[in-house]
Amino acid sequence: MKRRTTRKFAVLLGLALAGGLSTAVAPVTTTAQAAPYYAPSSASVTINGQPLATSVPPLVENGRTLVPMRDIFEALGATVVWKPQERSIVAQKASQRIWLQIGSKTALVDNRNVWLDEAPKIYNGSTLVPLRFVSEALGAQVGWNNNQRIASITTNDAIDMGGSQVGDIISVPAGAVVPVTLNSRLSSETAKVGDAFWVTVKSENVGDSEFPPGTEIKGVVTDVTPKTRDHSGAISVDFRGIKLPNNHRQRIDGSLISLDKNDVIQTSTGRIMAKDEKESGTDAKTVLIGAGAGYILGHVILGQNSVLSGVIGALGGYLYGRHQGDKVKPQEAIIPAGTELGVRLDSPVNYRDDYGYETNRRPYLR
Repeated sequence: MKRRTTRKFAVLLGLALAGGLSTAVAPVTTTAQAAPYYAPSSASVTINGQPLATSVPPLVENGRTLVPMRDIFEALGATVVWKPQERSIVAQKASQRIWLQIGSKTALVDNRNVWLDEAPKIYNGSTLVPLRFVSEALGAQVGWNNNQRIASITTNDAIDMGGSQVGDIISVPAGAVVPVTLNSRLSSETAKVGDAFWVTVKSENVGDSEFPPGTEIKGVVTDVTPKTRDHSGAISVDFRGIKLPNNHRQRIDGSLISLDKNDVIQTSTGRIMAKDEKESGTDAKTVLIGAGAGYILGHVILGQNSVLSGVIGALGGYLYGRHQGDKVKPQEAIIPAGTELGVRLDSPVNYRDDYGYETNRRPYLR
């Protein structure tokens, strides 16, 4: 039993995590099932021949192609709402109303039952639906090119894909840190693995951040430890995608980081960069840990025999004692809306400058 538990948390903390725009809780599957075939990261979606930036690539499972619902439905002019209590999604386009539920092969399109080839599911924080359902729900023609790994969608309408094709490219290097503010409250008492949330790029002056004002970054809860009698609660998150002000969306790989001088440095060029997060050759994971009436950011050091609850509990107690006094009282990690955090870009990000933002950014980068 101990070996199985250790393996489970090792997987959770392996940081092999990837981004989606539907807030959801990933279902837990305990029964044995055939491993799905995941289309490679080069898989893509086109609408009327134009590439659509999606938070996750298409997935092929049981011979069926699954695509990110929110990215596609919103590009086709529908609004999409996630209802966490029901684990359901409601999409509306003009007078047309569409309803489906995670794990159910039955959907409703204008109160008409529609049978799905595969039940909707959560993958990396995004709701995936069968490609064929896009046709049945919105009347588009769909296809999957297995050789080129392209899911194609064709409509009779002109679709605004967001942003012109004439801007320059802005490049942000790996290790750059973006200050952000949390859009909605997070709590280790209620959060679940797979929950998605949004943060907004913090910008006091136009040009002082890596992305234009109004850019939002999508985060996903990757691990949660609720408070116990002996341990403080903790939340681990990663960041999977950006939504620029023109609604252009693309995938990123980002992680949580403190904006403290011990974790970041402003270089001579004016860019905020992360310091080395390796300690003694051991991976470190930044988490939100309960402390007093609020929270603190701390590093979990991953050892070969570490179990998440023990590591976070011990570290939470240490940090709480160091910051609040000798008395350690376990608390939930509660992070209010508006809290300032840091997003470390773990891989380079290139995006098209359709705003003339480079001109505004230039004074801040020497």
